[in-house]
Amino acid sequence: MSSKYGGSKLASLIASHYVVVERALKEVFERTGLPMECLNFTLLDHKGQVASRDYFIINPLGTFDCLHLEKSEIKYSKEMPGEIIGIRTHVLDSNKLRTAPDFFRIKEDPYVYVLSHKLVDELQQLNPTNVYLTKLEQA
Repeated sequence: MSSKYGGSKLASLIASHYVVVERALKEVFERTGLPMECLNFTLLDHKGQVASRDYFIINPLGTFDCLHLEKSEIKYSKEMPGEIIGIRTHVLDSNKLRTAPDFFRIKEDPYVYVLSHKLVDELQQLNPTNVYLTKLEQA
């Protein structure tokens, strides 16, 4: 939505470090029963006009320990041993995933969200726009 491009089309998902979704997607996430924040807000267009009142920031509370630390490509701090600076490749530990919820943030990288196959299947039934998923390797 900008004056540079004509018209406006609202996407199902608006995201960067947060998960911002339209109501239909929020309801799918809520059905998981997981503890999460769902904050409603008003989306304004480039002219400051209301584009929608039906968007939500959703945030699963807490994180989940799921990484296979040896197989993931992790950059550690030289000054503070054990402190993670960044993760280039996330490899999930299949043993830890046995008790994983359907939607969570990775303990060592809380800006990365993980969804179960079950949740992805439910979301895909809505045919959402602007949703891009990456399959993570497991070990």
